[in-house]
Amino acid sequence: MMQWLQLNWQQLLIGFSGGVVLTALFAWLMFYLQQKKWQLNVADQLEDSIQQRTLELQITLTELADKNKQLEQQNTRDALTGVRNRAFFDQKLSAEIKRSRRERSTLGLLMIDIDHFKAINDNHGHLVGDLVIKEVANCLQQELKRSTDHLCRYGGEEFAIILPNTDNEGAMVLAEQVRLCLANQHIQYEDLELSVTVSIGCYAAVAEINSSSADYIQAADTALYQAKNEGRNKVVCSALSQSVISEQETPDESV
Repeated sequence: MMQWLQLNWQQLLIGFSGGVVLTALFAWLMFYLQQKKWQLNVADQLEDSIQQRTLELQITLTELADKNKQLEQQNTRDALTGVRNRAFFDQKLSAEIKRSRRERSTLGLLMIDIDHFKAINDNHGHLVGDLVIKEVANCLQQELKRSTDHLCRYGGEEFAIILPNTDNEGAMVLAEQVRLCLANQHIQYEDLELSVTVSIGCYAAVAEINSSSADYIQAADTALYQAKNEGRNKVVCSALSQSVISEQETPDESV
């Protein structure tokens, strides 16, 4: 009897201990699973948060790039006329001279000055003067058909047009079209009607190793002042202008 009781007691202890262990193992397993689930939820939330932050950062960077582009465009636009300003002209002309030198292509430049502009300001006031500058800019811009051509306000009543891949003849043709456009146009301001003309100096050449922006500007400017001295409302081409002659067109003296 005692042996039977002792055996049952031992079995009971063993069963109880086994139950405790199983309970502990089950509890630990549940805790582990809950912990794992919590970690996965945290990881998912963190990933969502990172993706959201990344998207917001990308949107912010895109907006910043757009604003920088707008600011850059504003910094290269003339406030009165909306065409490119002197800062853009200096940068673009320098870049096109390098390209002309590299590609052996002819670069054209027009320097344009409104005739008798001081008299317009003196006789009719600066509001009329500003209107004349804007109307001249509009007319000049309308005559440009290629996206590579750039009209710039050089300063005051003077404009410049950069003409990549344009030889002497092409520059002269455009200059004459511009002159005629303005000569045939009348500018209205209230009851006032004005006829405005321009003088234009042309220069076109393939940039050489030592060519600079100053060379192109001086050559076109010299032609411009010659047009002024010859009576205005005139196009003059610089004597320094060149035309491109391809190797195929060059006579072969060895034949």
